[in-house]
Amino acid sequence: MSQVGHRLRGIVSNCRASLPVELAVILPLVFALVFGAIDVSRVLLARSLLDHLAVSLSDDFKFNGGGQGEITSAAAEAKLVTIAPDLVGGLIDVSRLNVTVSNYDTLADFTSGSSSTNGTLTAYRLDYVVTLITPFVNYLYSASEVTESIVLVVKNGP
Repeated sequence: MSQVGHRLRGIVSNCRASLPVELAVILPLVFALVFGAIDVSRVLLARSLLDHLAVSLSDDFKFNGGGQGEITSAAAEAKLVTIAPDLVGGLIDVSRLNVTVSNYDTLADFTSGSSSTNGTLTAYRLDYVVTLITPFVNYLYSASEVTESIVLVVKNGP
């Protein structure tokens, strides 16, 4: 009995390679957690910057004379390229921004999606694609990119 107990005690007390094994199991999870936190902060930053850009774009059209006549998506995108570097610096890539401008007569038209050519409401929609950097994200999420969208509706005129 003492020989079996001695042998069992020797097996249980031998833990020479336990640290590398534990590290190999835990380290990928720690890296995924760190990169996941970075990705979440990048998506939240993109959302905040898109909100700021949409408000600045609508203010520029409304107060700086850019809103003479109908506002088109191409005019809004050209205006955004000029004002975005001053507002966000290099935090987002302006070439990956997509701007859509729609006009609506009433808020009910906006909710139903029936736009008009020269309405009293203008809706600015900014889309930005954030590329995720978390390893193995395609196993957890359906794509390696997240599209952030902001819609801002403003009233034209008085």
